[in-house]
Amino acid sequence: MSTPMILSLGSINSDLEFRGVASLGGGTVRTAGFTERAGGKAANVAVFTHRLGIATRLLGRIGNDYYAKVATDPLRKAGVDLNGVTSTDKAQTGIAIVIVQKNGDKTMLNASNANMEWGSEATALARDMIEAAPVNSLLVADFEVPRNVLEIAFSSAERRRLKILVDPTFPEEVELPLLERFHAITPNEQEAEGLLKREIRTEDDAAEAARALNERGVEIACVKLRQGGCAVCCKGQVSMLAAPDVEVVDMTGAGDAFMGAFAAALAEGRPPLEAARWGVAASSFSVGRAGAQASYPTREEFLRFLDSIR
Repeated sequence: MSTPMILSLGSINSDLEFRGVASLGGGTVRTAGFTERAGGKAANVAVFTHRLGIATRLLGRIGNDYYAKVATDPLRKAGVDLNGVTSTDKAQTGIAIVIVQKNGDKTMLNASNANMEWGSEATALARDMIEAAPVNSLLVADFEVPRNVLEIAFSSAERRRLKILVDPTFPEEVELPLLERFHAITPNEQEAEGLLKREIRTEDDAAEAARALNERGVEIACVKLRQGGCAVCCKGQVSMLAAPDVEVVDMTGAGDAFMGAFAAALAEGRPPLEAARWGVAASSFSVGRAGAQASYPTREEFLRFLDSIR
């Protein structure tokens, strides 16, 4: 029997990271350093699920430029399957300006560029790869690619009966009737507010938001909390998972770490609550290191950390 794989569809970026920023006031702002890193939500998820030992294929778009190498060379060296990554001459590779404050919090400026430049051939390739995926594979998608590409990907996954996991990066792009198509959704509090048009200020609010998403058809709804942890609802039952106390160095990519570990756990057949615990542990681990992909643990490191916080 073939081994399930994860198909990670969405953004591939070059992260231009400025660290140690005290504030973003007017005038010239001094930083402690600058680094070019590989990034993008789909790329981050693919790197981590691959690192956790799950067969993974990245589906996305890059330009034909210097930043394409910044975005993909580390993935290629790590052995991530890039056969679903195609390039375009019509746009540069996606760029994210990441500003990391001294307390580890981050602000991002995102230029989608090639992530939004999908022609018919690239879309057909993604469709064919989804439809050729092994039985019980998972499609993980973000909303940083065109809606028509997502629609084709979702329809292809549904034909194959593949579970669809989504990170609703831009909640205004997610229509509520879409939720019935998703096996799981992992918004942060701000994204959940955008989806449900309600304020989320407390853990009780987050729990009710997870329940509301579950009631609208999503089988597993995880609302990630600002302070770490999450509210997870499955079959109407809400559980609150707290994050362990860790020193926060850099929050960049923590949400993608959550999705990567969550998806990997589901791919291994673990139950929803255990998968959410994996997500919380992964995001907690990642904030203790600088960068997104560079902060993700190996499987051995991750399992040791998971055991230490149970």
